[in-house]
Amino acid sequence: MHKTTKWDSFKIPVVSIIWMLTMWLLIVLSFNEVPYFYYLGLGVLVILFFSVRDRLAFFFYIILTITTVFYFLYLAFIEGWSVAEQLSGIGTHFLILIHLFSLYSLSKYIHQFQEDNKLLKIRIDQLEEYILEEGILSKHEFEKQAELVLSTMGRREETGFYIKIDLAKLNKTVRKKMIKSLGGMLYTTLRKNFDLIGQYDDKTLVVLLQNTDEKGLEIINGRMQHLMNERLEEESVQKIKWNLRKIEGQKKFAELVVES
Repeated sequence: MHKTTKWDSFKIPVVSIIWMLTMWLLIVLSFNEVPYFYYLGLGVLVILFFSVRDRLAFFFYIILTITTVFYFLYLAFIEGWSVAEQLSGIGTHFLILIHLFSLYSLSKYIHQFQEDNKLLKIRIDQLEEYILEEGILSKHEFEKQAELVLSTMGRREETGFYIKIDLAKLNKTVRKKMIKSLGGMLYTTLRKNFDLIGQYDDKTLVVLLQNTDEKGLEIINGRMQHLMNERLEEESVQKIKWNLRKIEGQKKFAELVVES
């Protein structure tokens, strides 16, 4: 994305006004002097410029500019224009050039605006690290950070655990609240800025415990069981499915997911 300037806020309205004003002047000045199908050409130009990429639109602009120059020269030579008619033709041609340039600029700015929106959406998706206030990572961010953690654990020969929490058996309304509740409990229980918590979809939470052995896992499990018994209904707790896999040398997150 390009750097935003003050002109960016006004360029589309300004160019649109110039384009519509020049089109109106061309129609007024040439009314009853040219065949009506000439005016259809203005609509064709709009479709042409807005249906192609910026470089091709610029190519069309150059071609049309050159074509209109030779067309007016041809008319002046064939019809033997007087000085007054030549000046009028120069003025009309200048108006056509402004119209073409404003149309090209408008199409360019709109295409640019669309591309910026696409890039912005991609960037938001990539940079959205936390999707809940409890600090649960998005799927993309969890996988990205998990790769770094697993690589570090592999070099240090550390063990850990990958936990997948499946809430599919809960109904949709309860599941939404449960994800938020469990996310808050996990965030409270686990080591901040060390262990990872992520949400894969609307029914799955994932946890990566780094540099953790069985004893550490028991402590975490005890804390979670205590919080769930306090805050959640027993029926809901029984429907939560916990899948556990020990991390022993896996250096890629894909390997861990496949094996879990």
